[in-house]
Amino acid sequence: MYYRILIFLIFFIGMTNALKCDAQVLLQLEIFKEIDAVKFGPGDQITYKTKAFPKDWQTKKLERIITGDDILVFEDGMVNLSEITQFRLRNGTAAGMGKLFTGFGAGWFLFGGIAHFASDYKFTWGSFAIGAVATGVGWLLNKVVSKRTFKIGKTANLRIIDISFPAPADARMQSNSYP
Repeated sequence: MYYRILIFLIFFIGMTNALKCDAQVLLQLEIFKEIDAVKFGPGDQITYKTKAFPKDWQTKKLERIITGDDILVFEDGMVNLSEITQFRLRNGTAAGMGKLFTGFGAGWFLFGGIAHFASDYKFTWGSFAIGAVATGVGWLLNKVVSKRTFKIGKTANLRIIDISFPAPADARMQSNSYP
């Protein structure tokens, strides 16, 4: 009895995931001198600069990708692919480690200061150095390591790719066109 329920749940989860897998149009970031490209689909969040707003980074959720005209559609508008001048990737692991180090440094200062005033503990230069180095490493990880910026056309290219299969009617028409 339990096996039937388990098989039904696996089948149900598999079918719901199969119905969600209709993202056959992707935005691809091709980085120079790297083999693998970074792909984004509808629902992903991207960060970029455009020709119209060259000083402002815009972070938006991708709603739809139109292949013929090379247009990215967002909730509040759309952008032509040729308008994007810079693209930014964010490394979540480095950002998380940066927050961890910053929190450790701040906690070191806080508890060291409380111990200095509440007990006989003396907050020395060595204790200060530990907190300062941890806070500095956290800041560097957040500001420098966690972000990679690419200039479109110089260090990377953006491309829209369509990897969907042809519709069954289109496939029949193509197979009949050949002798």
